[in-house]
Amino acid sequence: MRTTHYLATASAAVLAVALSAGQAAAQAPGSAPTVVEEIIVTGSFIAGTPEDAALPVNVVGADELQRQGSPSTVDLIKSIPAMQGAVGESNQFGAGQTTGAGSANLRGLGAARTLVLFNGRRMSTSPGSIYVDTNLIPTAAIGRVEVLKDGAAATYGSDAIGGVVNFITRRNFSGLEAQAGYSFIDGSDGDYNASLAYGHTGDRSSLLLTAGYRHRSKLPTVERDFAVRSFAENPQGGWSSFGNPGLFLSSANGGVTYTAPFTDPACNLISGPGTAGAPCQFQYIGFNNLVEDEDHWQLYGEFNFDINDTTTFHVEALYAGHDVSNEHSSPSYPPNNFPSSALTTKIQGNGFFIPAANPGLQALLSTYPGQVPASAATAGLFTSVAWRPIGVDGNDLFGGGAKHDKRRFDAYRISASLKGELEFGGGIGWDASMTYMDNWSSIATPDILVGRLQRALQGLGGFNCTGTTPGANGCLWFNPFSSGTPGNAVDGRQNPNYVASTANSREVLDYIFDEYAYEIRSQLYTADLVFNGQLPLDFGGGPIGWAAGAQYRWSGLERKNSDFTNIAVSPCPDSSIITNATCVSRNGPFSFFGALPDYDLDQSVISVFGEMSVPITTTLTATLAVRHEDYGGNVGSTTNPKAALRWQATDWLAFRASAGSTFRAPPITQITPSSTTSLAYTTAAGGYRAYDTFGNPNLRPEEANTLNFGALFDFGDFRASIDYWNFDFKGPIDNESGSDIVNAIFPNGAAGANNCANPAFAPLLSRISFTGACSAAAINRVRINFVNGPDVTTNGIDVSASYRARDVLGGDMNFGMDLTYVLEYAVDPTTIEGVTVAGATDYTGTMDYLGYGSQPQWRGSVFAEYTRDIHNLRATVRYIDDMIDTRAGSATFATNPTGQKIDAFVTTDVAYRVFLPWDTTVSATVINLFDQDPPFARLDLSYDPFTANPYGRYYKVNVTKRF
Repeated sequence: MRTTHYLATASAAVLAVALSAGQAAAQAPGSAPTVVEEIIVTGSFIAGTPEDAALPVNVVGADELQRQGSPSTVDLIKSIPAMQGAVGESNQFGAGQTTGAGSANLRGLGAARTLVLFNGRRMSTSPGSIYVDTNLIPTAAIGRVEVLKDGAAATYGSDAIGGVVNFITRRNFSGLEAQAGYSFIDGSDGDYNASLAYGHTGDRSSLLLTAGYRHRSKLPTVERDFAVRSFAENPQGGWSSFGNPGLFLSSANGGVTYTAPFTDPACNLISGPGTAGAPCQFQYIGFNNLVEDEDHWQLYGEFNFDINDTTTFHVEALYAGHDVSNEHSSPSYPPNNFPSSALTTKIQGNGFFIPAANPGLQALLSTYPGQVPASAATAGLFTSVAWRPIGVDGNDLFGGGAKHDKRRFDAYRISASLKGELEFGGGIGWDASMTYMDNWSSIATPDILVGRLQRALQGLGGFNCTGTTPGANGCLWFNPFSSGTPGNAVDGRQNPNYVASTANSREVLDYIFDEYAYEIRSQLYTADLVFNGQLPLDFGGGPIGWAAGAQYRWSGLERKNSDFTNIAVSPCPDSSIITNATCVSRNGPFSFFGALPDYDLDQSVISVFGEMSVPITTTLTATLAVRHEDYGGNVGSTTNPKAALRWQATDWLAFRASAGSTFRAPPITQITPSSTTSLAYTTAAGGYRAYDTFGNPNLRPEEANTLNFGALFDFGDFRASIDYWNFDFKGPIDNESGSDIVNAIFPNGAAGANNCANPAFAPLLSRISFTGACSAAAINRVRINFVNGPDVTTNGIDVSASYRARDVLGGDMNFGMDLTYVLEYAVDPTTIEGVTVAGATDYTGTMDYLGYGSQPQWRGSVFAEYTRDIHNLRATVRYIDDMIDTRAGSATFATNPTGQKIDAFVTTDVAYRVFLPWDTTVSATVINLFDQDPPFARLDLSYDPFTANPYGRYYKVNVTKRF
């Protein structure tokens, strides 16, 4: 953290407290089952806003959560129909999501556009991302969750462009509560959780302490038939043309150049399919997990004390984290970074040289006589781009299977406030608060060092290698061929020509691998001042309520890289071998991931805001709000108003409407000209390639105009609401689509005509680096930038209804429904480097996996519930509409049309809860009662993780005991 900024913000907060001013009441008493009359706090700084007010706020209380079977935070968020594209189960192939983390994504606008609050205060973004990690929420402390499905920048500022999710802790809780739960999941050791909550409420104070732990067990892909499919069924189902056994190049001119392709003869014996002289397909998905081993923990405490009759002190502290210590990934990645001629001793680039003396090559020549080019016996071979160092036999450095990545997150948060009432001015309320959150992540992904791999291919590998004699004096060989592969570790096929003496030792694997590692720290500090009260004006409907205040917000982001990851320390492919190596292409020393710069960034925001609630008549109320935020620098400032109306037309019918402007400022990482590297499946290239995403100092804030109007019905036991909503975005911030760039150059995929020589596409072509001449197979890396992208308009309808039937067989029955119907998700044409790469498109009802996400047109749930005495039984049916893959009609489906349509996903859950003696509550839940597999999609895991989950039917038991 930069000390000057910290002192400035701390001083501002101290001054705020000293002035006895602050934010309006942000909590409401009571943790009873949620009813419409409950006081709502999300969306307004004026106390007393009910759920059926002018803003579309949904409330899920603690009792409702228990009736649903005590879902995890991930399950709860994904069950809300207005949420589109939230993740939490399978994140590795989740388009930039982090394994172990969760997110909230209202309206499918992106998780960065949904503001997540805790007790009405902000949380810092997850390190390395631009969204709040919802898996850090202390579930044992939560009393209710409020979801505002409307833009709220006029109230909360940046990031609330799509809506707000507010987690609010329990109130007036006394005693000790212990909870434990277990989920029985086929093919897994099951998930389990436990928590403790202690509360004490006195005359002037209250205390809440909670501790929670949750473990998720790995679910291997091989435990689900739908996840591992043949190449014929799903060519995108974790298949890559960059394999081992792989494709090599032989020389026809005595080792000067290497151009003749040669396929390892064991291709179809232990991998494949493949043909001679062409890439050998490798299925890596069998090494992955659908769900990883994860550990999550949260410690939370809050204390409230009435200093006097009008002043209350509140403080809360949170420590939370999660650890994924063995995320399974491919045994090795295909290289896209290569050694210099100084190491290969050849003029040929874009590959690794394998000398004729390599024992693996000698064994291959011996066991496949006549099938290996004769020139290899003297001139050796060169690797092609369609190869990876370790493939079907797994990585012995990690026990003979998948490579293990490590991801750990730790978060600390403290918030304190003073809240009271001034005697003058008719009783002006005030609230002064400070909140600080420090979020750390440590990421380590094993990758191969280019220089060390080249040395090992030449027999000079190993930490104890001395001298220059290959294979002697502690020097080790690395075998890149099938001769050292005993068989396929996933499907069990054995290699009849395996030569054990040429197998790669753990010592040589330990030598060539190192951790692509870095730590990221994300910090957030806020100081708030808010006053609220009533004006002595009455138009006949009651006094005018008002709120006004200011906020100072500081955010900091630091990244510290390991030496091999740091571009300032190790800039070149040869850097792991040659100290102070120099190079033109500063891609770093790893074979797949690009080097990163350290950074230490920060950003300050000052905002002022005001709000008025004007009862025009006893049946008509208007709410006006405005907020001004100043970011300084290139970002500048913005002012956003909002107006809302509520009209109680009759006793049973009310109408509500709201309109306003909202915005989101560019995150500091996106306006800094540094880069990060991500992996994306590239259909034209036949596998994953590296995409380098660069920041853009010229980014502008994105803006949106929002509109919501609806009707509320209340007939006592029947209540319903229907709302029309609309978001009209101008210049939404996003990274350019790498697939759009590739598809514009190679519109017919790997085969057919391309635009390599088309001068109109030359600026676009400069974004792609190749390992040789321009071709789809030779794609090496793709550069994409953060930009203000094409305008987006999305709108739809929300419907919610509930009905209670009383005195049915001695009990009550409840029925409910909640659904969202998307009318439009229209995106203007996309232009990159002056080339239109995508026309205007309506993404409603589509799956645009690496672009605009999954946008099912219909999404909803209905439930029926029976309650009698101590028993409660609920059945819930959830529906997610079918979608069309946006790649339909493209080269992706040219030879196999299967999967162009992703079928609807319909599941049924049944939850039973019983109150037993001794203050004990037991719930038993069957999730996905009819054991529905997720619909097939042409993706790595053969399903869409944004809309479905991979578990199938599973069983949950939860026990809660009060003392």
